Amino acid sequence: MSDNIDDQDMSFAEGGEAEAAPAKAKGAGPGILRILMIVGIALGAVILIVTVVVVTVNIMNSGGKAVASQPLSEAYQASTPIFQYIETISEIRTATNDKEPHSAIVKISIGMDKEDKEGPIEINARAPQIRDMLRAFFAKKTAEELGPDREGELKQEVLERLNGMLTKRMVKEVLFEKLDVVAQ
Repeated sequence: MSDNIDDQDMSFAEGGEAEAAPAKAKGAGPGILRILMIVGIALGAVILIVTVVVVTVNIMNSGGKAVASQPLSEAYQASTPIFQYIETISEIRTATNDKEPHSAIVKISIGMDKEDKEGPIEINARAPQIRDMLRAFFAKKTAEELGPDREGELKQEVLERLNGMLTKRMVKEVLFEKLDVVAQ
């Protein structure tokens, strides 16, 4: 046997040509590539969403004040603070300024800060002046001006007049315990 035949070059395939065995991939393989692709897409989606939200918020706020700083209507305001009320001003009775006068009967309570110690003393000292001011104020009004739809305006006017009479603006609220307008 003098033929030099290499055993490795021999092929027993019928086609005469050797088929190469498939090479095995070394490393993580295509599974890890899929996972990385999914993570990349998810990360890109999150970045896109955050960018859209930031741009939208900036556009919304660039037009003016923030939504939280807008004033609320009276119906949605927080509750009013608790005041000390002075009720020493007696009931006032006067005739209205109509062609056919009506009787106006008014009893008020004056609200001041709870910590204010000088306020009640000054209100009591000026009680005759306050009664006179209130009588003259309500005598200048007509029955229509003393209606329930104008009660807020009346309270504000009385509050301003009271604070104008006192040494400092200590009246915080005026309440009508009684505001009756009766035809004579």
